[in-house]
Amino acid sequence: MTKTLAILGLSLVLTACGGRDRCTAPPQFKPMTLSAMSLTDKADALGVPPSQVPDQPKSASSYNALIAGVNDNAQAESVYESFLARKNAALKQNYCIENEAYKARAMKDEMSTVAHAVMATCGGQDESAALAAVLKYRNCALGN
Repeated sequence: MTKTLAILGLSLVLTACGGRDRCTAPPQFKPMTLSAMSLTDKADALGVPPSQVPDQPKSASSYNALIAGVNDNAQAESVYESFLARKNAALKQNYCIENEAYKARAMKDEMSTVAHAVMATCGGQDESAALAAVLKYRNCALGN
């Protein structure tokens, strides 16, 4: 499954770097907050399957069942906080990898060497994400 995701990510990066792309720094990391969580995020944090999340929460009968007591429930708040901590850690990690790959876009070293340096700097273990980011910014810097 990891190889499939890597191949999909690599193909996405290759198609995203067209001739009209410009090398710009990745957008600054903005942590998610509890007040900014959507209904889908809250359901995800609570383990509710996506098929059970109502499309139109204001008119769906299951909306009240899904949200009833959750906003004032200390246990749900704890679940939300741990979900946000995991989500923000992942977003911060992705930002670090993207930012370091952006800074290394003009390096002439092998891509795997640069990807390992990016992983070491960010403390990451996802080599495919690092390689994809390095490839994305290297292609962009070359005008591809």
